[in-house]
Amino acid sequence: MKSYVICIQSNKHSVEAAERCIESGKKFGYTIEKHNAYCPDDDPHKIFEEEGLPVSEFKIDARFSRLEPCMCGFLSHRSLWIKAFKENKQILILEHDAIFTDKIPLNIGFDGVISFGKPSYGQYREAKKPGVYKMFSKVGGYMPGAHAYVVSPRGARKLLHQASVKPGPTDLFLNTHDFPFISEYYPWPVMADDKVSTIQHDIGCIAKHNYKKGIDIV
Repeated sequence: MKSYVICIQSNKHSVEAAERCIESGKKFGYTIEKHNAYCPDDDPHKIFEEEGLPVSEFKIDARFSRLEPCMCGFLSHRSLWIKAFKENKQILILEHDAIFTDKIPLNIGFDGVISFGKPSYGQYREAKKPGVYKMFSKVGGYMPGAHAYVVSPRGARKLLHQASVKPGPTDLFLNTHDFPFISEYYPWPVMADDKVSTIQHDIGCIAKHNYKKGIDIV
């Protein structure tokens, strides 16, 4: 299984975080490649138009997040869904602030998409025993931060279809309402040690568990 960490190559904070992610993966036997992220300089509005993605359907709460960085984050994840689909391979997708705390279990069954990331914001639930569950940790069925998940070619195809109809901020886009097959593994072997935010305003970071330690808005 190929593993990629999304990294803004022009942002030193993102590069440093991605390198930390790669080193943490090495401790558990993973070889992780950097995957170049989209950034606002790439003109995400133009890319949405060229790719046939309805930007009018891309909804954010402007009090908490910045539109163009959110669009770029979505495009970055989507580019890896395309890779999984075209190459017909499962892909582990990581965000730059992901850190491995354990190995991802092998040979577990899942149907399209499975999250391995420990919730990085707000309140969340824990399971009583290890295993694969329908995504459970966050109320509302949203992914608890899109910092560590595996997508299969079949799952990627379904994500790409929905992206062409109703794109959105990645961790809201990945939800069990639109994708009831998304599952979650517990205990989570990857956590988000987020020290910077390239997407949210300060008020949008308040729910993050690292907020009191200090998060830079870049």
